[in-house]
Amino acid sequence: MALFNLTSAAEALEDLLDRERSLIKSGRIDAVVRLGHEKERLLGRLSRHPDGADILRRLQSTAERNQALLTAAARGIKAAANRLETIRAGQPGLRTYGRDGAATDLARRRSGIDKQA
Repeated sequence: MALFNLTSAAEALEDLLDRERSLIKSGRIDAVVRLGHEKERLLGRLSRHPDGADILRRLQSTAERNQALLTAAARGIKAAANRLETIRAGQPGLRTYGRDGAATDLARRRSGIDKQA
């Protein structure tokens, strides 16, 4: 019976991590947060079992994959928030990058007087 419980907990955790990945990719971070309690419960069940460490090592790459997605999502959210703040502050510039990787602001205001006829 203990082996069955270990297997079912491992499968449940693997399914949960896959569901978490789908939620992250679809931008439903609020739903990811709600999975936390169940993830902790399953991790607790596995960590108390003698063979649980082997299963946790196997699932570690899946968890790390999800963490990388969450990190990327957080960077994207922060970049969007920074861009919105720039627009609100009245500095709607467009930044492009040349072949050498140098950034150029296309909407940079010229200093001085425009002398074109």
